[in-house]
Amino acid sequence: MVYINFMRNILKIINKQIVRIALLGLWLNPTLSLANDHSVVDIQTNRGLITLQLEDAAAPTTVSNFLGYVNESFYDNTLFHRVINKFMIQGGGYSIDMERQETHAPIALETGNNLSNVRGTIAMARLDEPDTATSQFFINTVDNTRLDYQSFSAPGYAVFGQVIEGMDVVDAISDEATGNFALAGGTLRDVPQSPVIIEVVRLRQGQLAFSEMPSTYTAGDTLDVHLEETMERDSTLDLWVAVLTPEGRLIFVTETGFSDTAVVFKEAVPVDETSHSIFNFTVPEGLAGHFILFAIFNNPEDGLEDLDHSLRSNLAQFEIDLVE
Repeated sequence: MVYINFMRNILKIINKQIVRIALLGLWLNPTLSLANDHSVVDIQTNRGLITLQLEDAAAPTTVSNFLGYVNESFYDNTLFHRVINKFMIQGGGYSIDMERQETHAPIALETGNNLSNVRGTIAMARLDEPDTATSQFFINTVDNTRLDYQSFSAPGYAVFGQVIEGMDVVDAISDEATGNFALAGGTLRDVPQSPVIIEVVRLRQGQLAFSEMPSTYTAGDTLDVHLEETMERDSTLDLWVAVLTPEGRLIFVTETGFSDTAVVFKEAVPVDETSHSIFNFTVPEGLAGHFILFAIFNNPEDGLEDLDHSLRSNLAQFEIDLVE
């Protein structure tokens, strides 16, 4: 059951592109270094994953407001309820039952900070008055610079981050057929006819990448596997590592060997420990096939049953061929 749950979560995280054993590679550039003034947030939708890098320093009030809702799980099981092709996709206001979500008090408008509503940026939706943004946001699918600050009477819409992975998902959502939806208080326009669900929004606290190494080995070669962190980390997390064998078995890597049952590689990894030696051995005779290495950071003491909520990093992966 743990194997099934883990693989099901992996399939969702990489947008179900692992319909065969061969995978497509990391879904975030492993060389990208992310400092603490750029929070990273994953929006898991029923159309795929959208990853955001936020502008904590340039838009502190807006980012703090957004992360407050994220930490409360406010956005889980809500909708992208307004979609206008060649303009933007908007979410964060309605549940999957099309009920308006209760929000906190509005925040001050944070424009005029050199952040522009260009394609791929995320900004806060608001009413006609400037200081009325609460929880709703939109992602620009084209350059919408007319939404930037123009003057006192046209203060614009506050940008607070940008999509760094999953713009193809945003574009696919933008292409959805839409219509009108009758509510008790009126009509909601530009609603996707097939619900676009925001399943989970989570703050990423770590970023993992396998160190550069050959992808093909023969008997007698040394297989030396390391993980490197490419993002500053502020909290201790559990590191999980697994290998998918050619037979489809998921084997978990421990600090002392391998296990057929789910076991964490290392618990509560200190924040100053950013390089991780996974294993080092000589490839024996008779071991051959296509293997896939996986690694994640997870919430401390959490298992793999609910990775949608407990996952705190990207899914790092590397493919290895052992040939006779």
